[in-house]
Parts: sequence; structure tokens; C-alpha cells
Amino acid sequence: MRYVHVEFRFPPSIRHPMHDFLDGGEGWRSELLTWRRLDDGTLATLFRITAPREPYLERLRAVDSIERFEVGPTSGPASTDGTFYLRAHETLDGPLDAFLGAFLETEFLSVPPVVYRSEGRLSLGVVGPPDQLRGALSALPDAIDVDVDRIGSYDGGSRLAGVEVTDRQAEALRAARRTGYYDVPRTGSVADVADALDCSSSTAGTHLRKAEAALVDAYLDG
Repeated sequence: MRYVHVEFRFPPSIRHPMHDFLDGGEGWRSELLTWRRLDDGTLATLFRITAPREPYLERLRAVDSIERFEVGPTSGPASTDGTFYLRAHETLDGPLDAFLGAFLETEFLSVPPVVYRSEGRLSLGVVGPPDQLRGALSALPDAIDVDVDRIGSYDGGSRLAGVEVTDRQAEALRAARRTGYYDVPRTGSVADVADALDCSSSTAGTHLRKAEAALVDAYLDG
């Protein structure tokens, strides 16, 4: 299976209001975990949000395209780092609907999560026929910048059994590999990883060190 990873950048003029909200704080992000377009055209979505809960929901209530939403429980491990889950029903139109439609008309299957970050950035991984990628990208609104940063075989993101690596640490490892941090000689830096994760260099370095320590322990103790 062929895998393509693409980063898009939406200008403020066509950016979703909740995507715009993520500019308000370092490390704020939302991850689209799964979605479905219903028969009536409504888009049903499930998000994992890392941002202040109440300000986020207050802003969400003011978005006209949101028909209804439901927030998951705030207790449990997810709540300790400011993360919560949200299911929403929304009717899109204009450029955002055109963006979604460009991929719905192909054989691509999205590899979740679809990650929204500050400055209008959206990261999307798909598996499918590479020959359809050009057509999908050409159907996007001209204002959206596109950067295809990886094309290769899909490996499923396998992990060593029993390794305690969080989702965020795993994302840091993937970003490090993608940016050349693990190349020999090294072509990427911790700052590059931080930019990919939308966090500070110190935070990115901490994620990498903890993930690397877990992997080394699992290898040496295995």
C-alpha cells in the first residue's frame, strides 16, 4: 500500500473558525479521529481537542455551521493534559466543502488522525493510488498551500509490544524521522521537530528523550 503524507496551510480568509482558534496558545491542536458525510450532506465528526475546554466550547457555540455537538466526559487520563473529546454535526460549504470533496471523490483512505494546528496548518495521511493524488490536489481551492512531505509504503505505524510511548511521543518520533533528525549525518534538528509538533523546542526534546528511553529499555530488556 502506498502512503502519502501532506501538510496544507489555510489562509485566514477561508480558515474554519475553530482552526483559527488554535492560534491562541502554544501546543493547542485538534485531531479529527473519524468522520462521515451523512445522506443529508451533514458532516458527522469526532475530535480529540487539546486546548482550554470552556473557551473552546464558547467559541464553538458561535459557529453558524455547527448544528449540534456533544462533549465527552472530562474525567480520566485525557483530562489531565487539557484534552477532551467532541462529537459534532456540521454543514460545510464553500472552500472547506470543496477541500473535503477533493478527497471524497478518490479511492484514498485517510489514516487518522487528521491534525489541525496553529497558523492554518492541517496534516493529512492517506493510503491509495498515487496517480490520483495530482487530481485531488488540483481540485483544491487555489488559496490553500500544499506540501507533500512523504510518499512511501504504509507500514502501519507498528510499535514494539509493551513499549510505553504516548501518542504525542510517537508523533514526535515520526516528525523527527520525517524531518531528518535521525538521518546519518543528521539533517534535521529538535527545532524542526518542534515546528512540526507546534510546540517549544524544550517540549519536543522532552518528548523525544522519553520515547527514546522507552524504546531503548524495551530493546535491551527484551
